[in-house]
Amino acid sequence: MKAIFFNRVLLVVMYALMACLFPHLPGAKADKLPLYEYGLAALGARFPHYRGSDEYSTYVLPVPYFVYRGKRLQANREGVRGIFFRYRNIQSALSLFGTPPVPNENSARRGLSRRDGTVEIGPAVRYFFYQDGENDTLYVESAVRGVLSVGLEDGLDIAGQGISADCTLVYKNSSLFSEQKIRYHLSTGPLFGDSRFHSFYYEVDSHEATPFRQSYQAGGGYGGWQLSGSVLKEITAKLQVALYGKWLNTSGAVFADSPLVRTTDNYVIGSMLIWKLGESSAREP
Repeated sequence: MKAIFFNRVLLVVMYALMACLFPHLPGAKADKLPLYEYGLAALGARFPHYRGSDEYSTYVLPVPYFVYRGKRLQANREGVRGIFFRYRNIQSALSLFGTPPVPNENSARRGLSRRDGTVEIGPAVRYFFYQDGENDTLYVESAVRGVLSVGLEDGLDIAGQGISADCTLVYKNSSLFSEQKIRYHLSTGPLFGDSRFHSFYYEVDSHEATPFRQSYQAGGGYGGWQLSGSVLKEITAKLQVALYGKWLNTSGAVFADSPLVRTTDNYVIGSMLIWKLGESSAREP
């Protein structure tokens, strides 16, 4: 396992990685929270090179930490939300996701072209089955995101790589272990992508085929299932620690027969230490 530290590509994708790792943690239980908070976070995570790869990389990166709780605009670990509409049990959101670049030493992709890190962004809609404030909730979120690859090896290189989508059931709780100042989230759901998105990772052109790696055309459709959970513990008023885990399964995915798929199960683990440096005197609306 190779430890890969902060570099130029990670400058582009680190915020998407943070949203990817800790997307649904509830905030602190309080009547009125500060309008904004800011600080620093140290993030460590172990990712598969891509879904279906049997090789992993470890990332360690410092990231700025910022939370804003406006009436029309809210920004936190989930990304940006509430900027389109909110009506009864329905709420809009802006979905953000990201993946690091596939390392050149990946054995399944040996001899194939480099795959840069990606940033995914697009609209999402949430339907709340249960909501007690912002922190104890059960909802389903459907998101559709455009995928951009971001490379900086020979200058800035941004290219569209199709569309990804998911439908996720999310449960967040901050009251069950409130005395211990612990809150957690659980989420699960299917993943989808169009043929261009799946081709980015799983296609093998005829000129790239070898006796041990046949050519392969990727199609669009079902891309697997994910189950994730995270826990956040407030150590002091200014210091928090969070842990995250995700299981990814590609059984039955439209690209499952690709020679670049080496396993049906992947696991993502991560941790984050958050140090709050300050907050506003104004409170949230």
